[in-house]
Amino acid sequence: MKISEIFTSIQGEGTNAGKPSIFLRTAECNLKCTWCDTKYTWDWKNFDYSKEVKEISIKEVKERLEQFNLRHLVITGGEPLMQQDDLAELLVHLKPEFYIEIETNGTILPNNALSALVDQWNVSPKTKNSGNPLELCEDNECYAFFSKQKNCYFKYVVENKDDLMEIHNLMKKHRLEKNRVLLMTQAATKGELLERESNVFLMSKENGLGFSPRMHVAKWGSQRGK
Repeated sequence: MKISEIFTSIQGEGTNAGKPSIFLRTAECNLKCTWCDTKYTWDWKNFDYSKEVKEISIKEVKERLEQFNLRHLVITGGEPLMQQDDLAELLVHLKPEFYIEIETNGTILPNNALSALVDQWNVSPKTKNSGNPLELCEDNECYAFFSKQKNCYFKYVVENKDDLMEIHNLMKKHRLEKNRVLLMTQAATKGELLERESNVFLMSKENGLGFSPRMHVAKWGSQRGK
């Protein structure tokens, strides 16, 4: 598997925010978000692939994860579903002992083998503020799949009120339930989070949507492995 890093911390985002967790961060991504805070997993113009990516066997990844006392695993990236066959093989050996969350950008359709092993999907579809071509951000087949999964939550990154109309349009088009949509502040530093978070919280409250904190950013800023 192509792995960026393995570490323990708290889940900083989503419905399990504050939960002590193991993080398995995979390398490579199929999108290129301008505000991405993990560009070291895919931006090979500015980061050295040979230093940032470790090719580790599934057996060794399993052994490293089992060394920790925690049994709550968050698989993130990059984009983890680029390696979904390997992930499915890994998770077979971790279930049912581990609770599995997968963070994905919602542009790659999960296969049945992987889907059966995931306890929670955290889907963060990208919008115009990500800087990606919009045709790459919205996959109708993936939206149709994830919207039907009762163990799935959608997290949208918000910079300002201009993002809300786009998010509302996506919710209406793909029939997303309000109680499974969370707004999350676009912030890579403590300063950016402090400046924007109260406004995003207010937007979520006014629109009857969930709010996702970014606890790791509030505590550690852009520090890696935290």
